[in-house]
Amino acid sequence: MQSLKNKITQHSLLFLMVLFGLLQIQNGKAETEQENAGDVGLSELIALGLKNNPRLISLRGAITIAEAQKKVARDWPDPQIRFRKNWGSNGIPAPFTETRTESYTQQVSRTEINEDGQEKKSISEETVNRNISKTITEGSNKTVTEETIEEHSEENITILPNPEIFEPGGTKTDTRDMIRNGTETDFHDTNPFADEEDTQLQFRLYVPHPGIRKARLARAEQGVKLARAVALNQERDVVIKIREEYEQLQYLKAQIELLELEQAAAKSYSEIQSKMLSSGLITIDKIEYVGNEDLSVEGAQIEFNSQRDNLAARVGLKNSQRIRITDKLISPSIDLDHTHLEYLIRMSLANRGELTTIRAKEKIAQTSLNESRAKKIPWFDYVQAGIGREEEGGQRTGESWGIQLAMSVPLFSWLGHESEVREAAVASYYSQKGATQTIITAEVVASYENLKRAKKYRDRAQKHAIAQKEYNTQFIERIKNTERHKLEKIRFEIAQNATKTTQQRLVAERTYNKALLQLEKALGASLEKVFTAPVDDHVTESALPSKGIMIKNETSNKRLSKKDASPKRADSRLQTKRKFPIVDKVRSGLRSLTPKIFRKKK
Repeated sequence: MQSLKNKITQHSLLFLMVLFGLLQIQNGKAETEQENAGDVGLSELIALGLKNNPRLISLRGAITIAEAQKKVARDWPDPQIRFRKNWGSNGIPAPFTETRTESYTQQVSRTEINEDGQEKKSISEETVNRNISKTITEGSNKTVTEETIEEHSEENITILPNPEIFEPGGTKTDTRDMIRNGTETDFHDTNPFADEEDTQLQFRLYVPHPGIRKARLARAEQGVKLARAVALNQERDVVIKIREEYEQLQYLKAQIELLELEQAAAKSYSEIQSKMLSSGLITIDKIEYVGNEDLSVEGAQIEFNSQRDNLAARVGLKNSQRIRITDKLISPSIDLDHTHLEYLIRMSLANRGELTTIRAKEKIAQTSLNESRAKKIPWFDYVQAGIGREEEGGQRTGESWGIQLAMSVPLFSWLGHESEVREAAVASYYSQKGATQTIITAEVVASYENLKRAKKYRDRAQKHAIAQKEYNTQFIERIKNTERHKLEKIRFEIAQNATKTTQQRLVAERTYNKALLQLEKALGASLEKVFTAPVDDHVTESALPSKGIMIKNETSNKRLSKKDASPKRADSRLQTKRKFPIVDKVRSGLRSLTPKIFRKKK
């Protein structure tokens, strides 16, 4: 029975382990499919960049902190409750004795007159020494006092002689000793040695200064605006940087396509020369040297891959081959003839992150100045109320209550040193704001003028390309009856000229796109807020429009599974294949200018 239980337990554990492994494999496959699913265009790259940028993550945390600090600024200081209780214990003292000694001397002169009118004079001098001793015994209900008085007196009497009555005079001494004892008992209504208790309860409420509290609330609110302005400015910088690198990728890809077309034309012309030489149509002295540009294509492809990897790393994308580089760089069209420069300047002054940040800092400095000024107004720091009770021997003997107000006297605030510092900070930010406005205005004007020049350059390049194409077509018609080897040479030169014209048009398109990016950067806001895009946008079409090409990936194609190689999968891949319209125009132009043998079979 025990072995059967062990086997069942082992089989259960094995089943759970297998199930857990299968779940992990399924999750890994799902994550891989999700990661590799779909292309990533410009908008997705911008979203990833805004999501994964460490600086933006930190600034979003700063916004949360600033909002929490705004809530904290509304709170009053926490009140205080104070409780105090005192206990006093009185012990009955031991009996004690008080001793007092008194000593005095008195002299008395007496004159006695008898009935016969005769006088008898005497002088009495008495000395008294008295010792008084008290023994006090304290008790809870009575106090007993025992007193003993010991008195010793000595009196010397001197009788003066009187011859009239035949009084010879004389001296006599009288000595007395006396002891007196007494006891006094005092009974107490209450016990004087009972335990004492003192209880006090106090409540203290701190009252914030209304002027200081108002200034701090305003500063916290401006702190939130400052954090949002800094985050928004950083977001715009991230978007501009991604667009610039995306534009660089588009330009490099177009360069690669042009180099491939030029290389294909040169290779075809070289093959035609070889066939004409072998067939005897031309001699060896008529053959022209055609250079090989394979390394140029490879170098451009390496630079393109490097830029694409850098862009993927910037936005946090693991697979850089998912980047789709055929999106439009700038969507709205710009009609420079109906665009007011003053409106663009106002837009830039309202949206530029540098100016918004300085405005928020200036307002924060102003709130600090208001706080320093509010400190000059006296105000109560706190209000305190308290009650108390006294007890003795378990009986209430007294009660008390009271209110206390505390006020700070702003002696040093009246000197105004802090206000001077705050005023200097406000003046500094005001000067910075003026200088920044001047620089931003100049940048907008420069970007606007540069955009006009770039638009004229692009229009001339487009007109030149159209005129050159018509001229090449007419020229081919005129020389179609020329000798075969001369005709092929002219066709090859025309193809080279068409590639060069397309290269010039590509440079003009890139110059225009850079001018648009420069204007957007100077405005500090997306051009979609300023301009509207029509349905057919031919003015702002990038050198690499949104209908892009399919990025080649030989390594990924080699790893395609059998499931991906099915006809339905292949049809879907063919349907999603994209090409550059400008490069397609170049290809069609080159095909129309070259014989059938030049054309590459697909």
